[in-house]
Amino acid sequence: MVLDITDDLVDLAQIVISQLTSKKFTLAVAESATGGYLSHILTSIAGSSKAFVGGAVVYSAYAKNTIFDVEFDTINDYGAISTETTEALLNGLQKRISTDLRIAITGVAGSHTMEGKPRGLVYIGIGTPACNKIEEIQFNGTRLEIKQQAVRRSLEFLLEEVENL
Repeated sequence: MVLDITDDLVDLAQIVISQLTSKKFTLAVAESATGGYLSHILTSIAGSSKAFVGGAVVYSAYAKNTIFDVEFDTINDYGAISTETTEALLNGLQKRISTDLRIAITGVAGSHTMEGKPRGLVYIGIGTPACNKIEEIQFNGTRLEIKQQAVRRSLEFLLEEVENL
C-alpha cells in the first residue's frame, strides 16, 4: 500500500517546517502506530532538513526498549499504548537525539484491539524545552485514515506548542 500524501497534510507540514526554521528549532520523532508516515510527510517539504533531525519507527516493545530505553516494566505495567510509554519515548528521544522539540506517537491503527485498547486509540506526545505534553485521542476509520488523522493531529499539536515558545 502506498501512503497517500494529502494536500492538507503537506500544507500543514509546510507551516510547521517554516515555523521551526524561523525559530531555529530542531525536531526528532519516535513513531509507532504511524510507522514513519509523519517523517515521510515532514521530509516531503523542501528545506525540512534545517529543522527535522530524524527519528525512528519503534513499532515493537523491543525497538522501544532498545532504541529509546523504554523500560519493559513500563510497557508491561501500562502497555505499549499508554501515556507512560509515550512519556518514556519522549524522554528517550531527548536522551538519544537531543533536539529542541520531540514528537512520540503510539496507538492502535490496525483492525483489531491491542492490549484491550480499541482500534483508533492513539497517544501523541510533544516534548518541549519546558515539559512533555501528551494527548489521548480516539480516531475512527481505516488503518490509513487513522494514520493520517494521527499525523495531522501531531502536526497541529506541535504547531500549537511552537507558537507558545
